[in-house]
Amino acid sequence: MRTVTVIIIVLSIAAVILFGFIILRYTIFKPPSTAESEQTDITIGEESEPVAKEEVPQEEQDLEKISTIEVYLDGDRNNGIFLGEAAYGMTSKEAFTFYGENFSDTGFFLAKEMEDCTFEPGSTHYIYIYTLIPEYGWDYVRRKVVVHGETDFDESIKLSIEDPSPTIKEADKSSIKVSGWSVDLDYLDSTGIDKMEIYLNGPRSFGKSINEVNYGTERPDVANAFANANYANSGYSFHFDGSKLEDGSENTLYFYSYSTSGTYLLDTVNFKMEGEKEESNAIISVAEANLDNHSIEISGWAINKNKTLEGKHRSLDVEYSTKKIVFTSNRNGNKDIFSMNLDSSELTQLTDYPGNDNYPAVSPDGKKIAYTSDINGIWQLMVMNWDGTDKTQLTYNSFKSGYPTWSFDGIFIFFEVYQDGDWEIYRINSDGSNIKRLTFNQGISDWHPCCHPFQKRVIYESGNIGNEDLYSMDYYGKNKEIISSINARKRVPAISIDGKIIVFAIYEGDNSFIYTMDSNGENLINISGPLTKCCHPCISPDNAYIAFDNANDGQEDLYITNLDGSNLTSLTNDPSIDKDPVFMYQVP
Repeated sequence: MRTVTVIIIVLSIAAVILFGFIILRYTIFKPPSTAESEQTDITIGEESEPVAKEEVPQEEQDLEKISTIEVYLDGDRNNGIFLGEAAYGMTSKEAFTFYGENFSDTGFFLAKEMEDCTFEPGSTHYIYIYTLIPEYGWDYVRRKVVVHGETDFDESIKLSIEDPSPTIKEADKSSIKVSGWSVDLDYLDSTGIDKMEIYLNGPRSFGKSINEVNYGTERPDVANAFANANYANSGYSFHFDGSKLEDGSENTLYFYSYSTSGTYLLDTVNFKMEGEKEESNAIISVAEANLDNHSIEISGWAINKNKTLEGKHRSLDVEYSTKKIVFTSNRNGNKDIFSMNLDSSELTQLTDYPGNDNYPAVSPDGKKIAYTSDINGIWQLMVMNWDGTDKTQLTYNSFKSGYPTWSFDGIFIFFEVYQDGDWEIYRINSDGSNIKRLTFNQGISDWHPCCHPFQKRVIYESGNIGNEDLYSMDYYGKNKEIISSINARKRVPAISIDGKIIVFAIYEGDNSFIYTMDSNGENLINISGPLTKCCHPCISPDNAYIAFDNANDGQEDLYITNLDGSNLTSLTNDPSIDKDPVFMYQVP
């Protein structure tokens, strides 16, 4: 009994001690209250209000920036093969060069494996780059891509394409005529042709198949031409519906003629839909496009053109890997385009068309050459790679179109047109789309355009014969200004890469001299020395040299001089016509 009593007493003392400790813990040792602890205390029996979370503002989308880039192969968004959405916002050296650091992150890139596709060597494809600016909608460009390698066509097959015409009239869009003929000359007892296939905007297995070709129509003219009655039924003719093709769009038909031996021949024809393509709000440039070994890689840059008031002044310290002069010469009979080094070495013929090719113009990156070609008796614009490969006709006009010049970013080509008895200036996209007339001076010639190196302006020659002067205007033919008040007959202008110097020819009676002046029309300097029949001057991209041509004793030669007129040197001395020099500089 005593033991139990002792245990009860001990437990009672322990309970008193524990209770006292708890009282001390919540009185003497209670932590000080804070605003935060008071806000988070919850009282049972009272309704508590939820604590509002601080909202993090989301970055608003810039509706005038490019948000999406989609890429299609061998057709537009309605007919092409969707390759995917390109990554956008990458560094672009080209955009930086043309527009400055604020646009250096406008590059795009797409790489795609296509195991189920085979790109035939030497085949030609078209890629369509679509950009979405939410404020304006979709824009696109179309670019040709040639697969590396040589084609394997049967040269005994002859294929003639007579239709479609270069421009499809509005009234003919729903029923575009296609016609021509084909024979295999290895066969004498028949035409030797088993069948024909035609595809739109891409080769077989890629482009859109056109309805079945009706081969075997009567062509007695073909039988007569080859003196073989068995070729009488060698024609083809049908119509297809092109009403869904966009106004002003460029298109290509691929013609396959298959021999009964199993071989084939491929030929293509380009045609344009009548009308104007809507003015693009995006500047889209394809820098590289490679189709090879079941894979595709495409890169370039794209920006909202409305954000580019002008480009970037190119540095004079750029290191160029290639420095050449491109010019016109008739030393081999016809006028053709040639290139050579600045010391006249490595002369290379770039064109060999039976007609005349002249007035070359080099793109800002030095990789393309636009020029004038006398096609079927009418000047047309052509473009080719810097080495003379991949020649493409840009215009199919019924009037003379020539003397091209590139915009500083390579997007546009400006040129002169002889229409209604005088010359006028036009603009076309460098892919041959969207031609626009910019000047409308009836009875007065506006011609010999040259683009400013970083501003969206064109300088040109205007006036009646004997009273020409130099003017400038913007890319839309607006805001025209006379450049100089000097009283002289001033012609064929060009401008330095920094925009500070204009070089041109002054005509005095039967003589002409090369002069420079400041861009404000002051500080006139003769740099052609004793030469008296000078024309077509240009300034090198590093501002080091001026080249021009000079006629003397029935021949015409090229000369080069320093920018101040010192060290005048003859580049050619051939008993022929060498003229229209332009510099071709390339960055590695």
